[in-house]
Amino acid sequence: MMPGGRQRPVVILTGWLGCHPRNLRRYSELYDKLGWNSVARIPSPNSVVAATTEGPPDVTQAQTGKNTAFTSLRESRKMSEIEKLALDTLEHLQILKCPYFMVHNFSNGGCFLWEWIKFILRQKPAASPLYPTIDSENLQKNLVGVVFDSSPCHYDAEVHTLLTALNYVSSKSMREKLIVKATSLNRQSVENRFHEYWNGLLTDAQDTPQLYLYSPTDHLSPCRELEKLIELRKGLFGERTISKHKFPDSEHCCHLLKYPEQYTNVIKKFID
Repeated sequence: MMPGGRQRPVVILTGWLGCHPRNLRRYSELYDKLGWNSVARIPSPNSVVAATTEGPPDVTQAQTGKNTAFTSLRESRKMSEIEKLALDTLEHLQILKCPYFMVHNFSNGGCFLWEWIKFILRQKPAASPLYPTIDSENLQKNLVGVVFDSSPCHYDAEVHTLLTALNYVSSKSMREKLIVKATSLNRQSVENRFHEYWNGLLTDAQDTPQLYLYSPTDHLSPCRELEKLIELRKGLFGERTISKHKFPDSEHCCHLLKYPEQYTNVIKKFID
């Protein structure tokens, strides 16, 4: 609680591929010191690999009922694992009744979850009975910021990039199973999905303030492509809405670990 009995705002921490709750503890502690509660949500490694070929249906077409994927989803009520996690996250957020919230995404694992959160938030209840438990209009109104930490990662449909990311999965047996799954993915499906994913982030009409945290030494999130995305979004929404911070030499999802004071100041400035 905040002074006067008010609820504290909430930040949703969406973890990277292979992330564990203990890895997000330092971020929870950072936000706690800044007056925010946190909710950690980590997509399973299997769901992240699946997301490289399957994502949310086109939002615009889905709302008009013309998208066959969305129509099928609505009729069958079958949801992917990562979609269920997004829905559960938003339902939990409603229970908390926080005054406003933010989403802090790590790597593509977090961004894939953010895709579904964003998709659900944009479904108008009258046009889409798919998520009857979600007051999407109220939640969308209370979303005040999105942080992209070591993300999004421009992987250009290259399976070897996914294989490199799988090294973050600590369980050897799980990692081996996922490597087999990743190498058997249909390359054309991966390529189509990659373009859908990246273009969706480039042209996202959401004008919620965004902060991008990255480094030129991050081998999983190429700096050049990410900076192109950032500049394009600045052109759409301006520098007051789209901001960035480039760390000199920190590794993937390690910016806070290497530059704690600098990282904290950047987050504080963004939420202030």
